Amino acid sequence: MRATSAVRPTAGTGAGGTSTAGTGTAGTGTADAGACTAGRRPRARAGAALLVLPLGLGALAACTSEPVDPARAGTVVVSADLPFASLNGATAAGRAPGSVLVRGLVQSGFTSLAPDGTVTVDESFGTVEKVTDDPLTVRYTIAPTARWSDGVPVGPADLLLEWAARSGQLDEVVPELDADGAVVSTSDDVVLFGAPSAALTRASSVPTVDGATVTVVYDVPVADWEVALDVNLPAHVVGRWALDPDAPPLPTVAPSVPAATSTATTAAGDGPATTPAATQPASPSTSATPATTGDATPGEQDTADADGDADAEAEAWAQAVVTAVQQQDRAALVPLSRVWRTAGRATDVASDPTLTTTTGPYVLAQVDASGVEVVRNERYAGDAAASYDRVRLRTDLDPLAQVDAVDDDAVDVAAPVSTRDVLAAAEDLEDVAIGTGGDAVLQLVVQEGAGGVFDPTSHASAPDPAAIAAGLRAAFLASVPREEVVADAVRPLWARAQVSDVVAAQVAPAASTAAPGEPTPAPERAADPVTVRVLTNTADPVRSVALDLITDAAADAGMAVVPVDADPAQTLRTRPEDWDAALVPVAQDDLPVAAFVARWRSGGATNVTGHTDPALDAVLDALAAQPDRAEAADALTSAAQALRTWGAVLPVVRTPALTVTAVRDPESDPGLPVVADVPVLTPAAADLTWWWGWTRR
Repeated sequence: MRATSAVRPTAGTGAGGTSTAGTGTAGTGTADAGACTAGRRPRARAGAALLVLPLGLGALAACTSEPVDPARAGTVVVSADLPFASLNGATAAGRAPGSVLVRGLVQSGFTSLAPDGTVTVDESFGTVEKVTDDPLTVRYTIAPTARWSDGVPVGPADLLLEWAARSGQLDEVVPELDADGAVVSTSDDVVLFGAPSAALTRASSVPTVDGATVTVVYDVPVADWEVALDVNLPAHVVGRWALDPDAPPLPTVAPSVPAATSTATTAAGDGPATTPAATQPASPSTSATPATTGDATPGEQDTADADGDADAEAEAWAQAVVTAVQQQDRAALVPLSRVWRTAGRATDVASDPTLTTTTGPYVLAQVDASGVEVVRNERYAGDAAASYDRVRLRTDLDPLAQVDAVDDDAVDVAAPVSTRDVLAAAEDLEDVAIGTGGDAVLQLVVQEGAGGVFDPTSHASAPDPAAIAAGLRAAFLASVPREEVVADAVRPLWARAQVSDVVAAQVAPAASTAAPGEPTPAPERAADPVTVRVLTNTADPVRSVALDLITDAAADAGMAVVPVDADPAQTLRTRPEDWDAALVPVAQDDLPVAAFVARWRSGGATNVTGHTDPALDAVLDALAAQPDRAEAADALTSAAQALRTWGAVLPVVRTPALTVTAVRDPESDPGLPVVADVPVLTPAAADLTWWWGWTRR
C-alpha cells in the first residue's frame, strides 16, 4: 500500500484551462530496515529503472548509502519532449516549442506574452510606450539594468538589428521557404535576413536613436505593436562575427533538430567577411581604455583594463551594426544578414557565442543530444533573478520514462505528453503534485475550395451551388458531438475540461469566444452518403478518439467520414485538394492578432481553408490596424462570430496537458531541490517566460 496518494491540489490556473499543479504533501509511511539513509523517503515504484543525469549530475537512486551530491540541491532537472533548435526567435526553428521553452528561461526583454494574450512589460529591462496614434509611433527606452550575460549593456544596436531582420526593408530577394517557414536556400552574396514580420513590415523607415531610446514610426497602425519588436540576438556578437576578419568561421555542421523545425542551410563558404572601410569599427587594440584609480593593485588594474578593452570592443562592433543599418551599407549587411540567419542554432556552445550571450537570469552552458543546461547569469541585474544555480532541461526521455525519473529523483519536474497510461503512472507515485490543464484549442476547420465537397464549384449543376455547400458545412459541423468528445477524449485526462468556443486561439482575455450563429438549413438526407475526408493526426489518442466519435455522428447525418492517410502538417498547407475538413490544434502566435488575420482573411498567408468573405475581410482589416486593446477585442469577437455563423470553423476543446512535480521537504529530502508552484506546461504558447516563474525570485 502506498504511504500517500498522488497529490492533486486544485489551486492555480493553467493556460487556457484549470491547472491542478500545486503543493503536495510528503508521504508519512514508516521506513523499514532496508529504507534509504539520510532521511530519504521510501518510494512506491522502487522497481523503476534508474536514469543517469548527464553533465556530471549523477544518478540519484531511490535507496543508496552513498552521500548525495551537494550540487544537486542547487540544480533543478526538468523533463519535456521538446527538443531545442534555436535561440533566434524570429526563425522557424526558434519558434519550435522546445526553443520557446529555452528562450523563456534565458532571455529577458521589454515584454512577455501570457497564454491568454496579456502583455506584461519588464521595466527592469525597459519600457514600451505608444507616443502617438497618427502615425503610430512607439518609443523603446532601454533600462540601465538591461545587460547581456557577457556584461555588455543592451543598446539601440540590438533593436536596430532586429528591425533590419524583421521589417524586410533591407532584404534584396524574396526567400524560398519550406512548409515550416524556414529559408531553404539562398545566394551567398545578397542581403537576406528572410524573417519579415506582419507588424514590422509596416514600419518602413529606419528607427531613430537618441541615447538609450529607439523610436519606431509605422506607416499604418498595427494591433500587435506592444510585442512587434524586442531584443533577440546580441548585435555586438553578430557584428563581430560578421565583420571581423579574425573572427572564427560559422559552424558548418547542421544542428540536430527535428525535421519539422530545421533551420536554413548554411551556404558554402560562410565565414567572416572582410570589414569594409566605410564600416570599419574601432579595433580593440586601438580602443580607448577607461582610466582607473591609482589605488588599484596590479591584478585589479589588469582586470579593469581587460574589462575596459572588452567593453570598448563590444561597443565598436555594436556601432558597426548601427552604421550598417542606418546607412544601408550593403557590403556590411550581406555578412550581417548571413550570420543572423545562422546564429543561435542548437550546436556546441563553444562554436556559437550567441548561444551563451543572453539577457535573462540564466545563460546556456551546454547543448547536447539529451537536452540543454543553463547556469545562473551572474551579470543579470533585472527584477527576476535566478533561484537555482543550474537548470537542466532533458529532452531525451519518453513520457513513461519521465514519470519514472520523477519517482527516482532524477527529474524534479516532468511535462510528459498526457495519455491515460502516463497519467495513471503519475497517479501511482507518492509525494508528487500532478497538474492537469488545457493547451492548444482543438478545432475542426472546413476546406471551402480545392474542389472538395464543401466547395461550391463542386455543385455547379445545382441552382444555387453556394447554398448547397453552405448547407453541407452546416450539417457536418452540427453533427459533431462536442460534449461527447470532451467527455470521452479529454476529461479522463483533465477533469475540468469543457467544450471550447475559442476561435482565435489565445489572442486576448475572453475576447475570442463566439457562440454559434443561426445555422444554415441543412439539405435533406441524401440517398447516398456524402463523403467527407477528415485530416488529423490519428497517432494522437485524443484526436483518434475524437475522430471516431465524429465519424459515428456524421453517419447519422448521412455523411461518411473517411480519414486522410497523410502527414497532417504537410498536407494541411500544401495539398488542400486531399481533405475536406481538418481536426487540428491551434497554437498561440507571437503576433496574435496578425496571425489570426492571416489565417482567415481572403488570400491570407496562412489561410489553408480557402475561406473568402469580403464582409469579414473588412472586419479583419480594421482589426489588424486597431492599436487600442479594447476596440481590438471587440473586432476580434465580431470576426470569431462571423466565422462560426458561416460554418468555417468549429472549436471543440483544448488539448490536455500534464505536469508532474516532485514534492519534497528540506529536512527529509536533504541534497535535493525543493520546487513549488509549478504551473502546467503548455507547449502551444508562443512565449513561455511565465512558466519559468518558479525558477526566479
